[in-house]
Amino acid sequence: MTSTDELIARLAEDPPPPAFSPRRIAALAMASIALPAAAFLLAAGMRPALLSAWVNPLVPLKTALPLAICVLSLLTLLRLARPGARPGIAGWLLLTPVAAATVLWLGAFALLPPAERFAEVGIASVGECLGAIILLSIIPTVCILRLLREGAAMNPPLSGALVGMTAAAGAATGYSLFCTQDNPLFFVSWYGLALLVVTGAGAAFGGRVLRW
Repeated sequence: MTSTDELIARLAEDPPPPAFSPRRIAALAMASIALPAAAFLLAAGMRPALLSAWVNPLVPLKTALPLAICVLSLLTLLRLARPGARPGIAGWLLLTPVAAATVLWLGAFALLPPAERFAEVGIASVGECLGAIILLSIIPTVCILRLLREGAAMNPPLSGALVGMTAAAGAATGYSLFCTQDNPLFFVSWYGLALLVVTGAGAAFGGRVLRW
């Protein structure tokens, strides 16, 4: 038997790669996001009187906006994990929470007195917010990138960016249940910056990990 025949025989004996299953990957991705967030909330605790705080519409919005970004970016990256696929409606809908957050930020800037606009911004509060969201994003980013290797991403940097966005938005959703900063100029700015950092890192790593 020639070396070529031996190679073919060995390849034939290898188990086939797992079939690409969007539902399974979505479930595992959400688990990789939820578990670190849950561990953080168990250790740090939720915001005191969270349910009564939800009377203020800004409090549920602080959770709903990153949650929407998380779900829509996950749906979009799962579509793009197949050759020839397009982002679909989820990709377009992803613009909705981003636009809503922008409007919320501009509205708060216009309505709040200048002295109150950035009164809550401090090194400690900003560092805690950015650090927590970025750290909580690490495990899901690694896990989702690994899961996505079962697909065939045609644009690895874009898919990697969506992985980072999914992970960071999920982390921000969990962190929002702890955060007591309800000023949109704070949470839109710093949650948004954390999302940009992790999205950029996802694009960089995705360009290498998802290449095929």
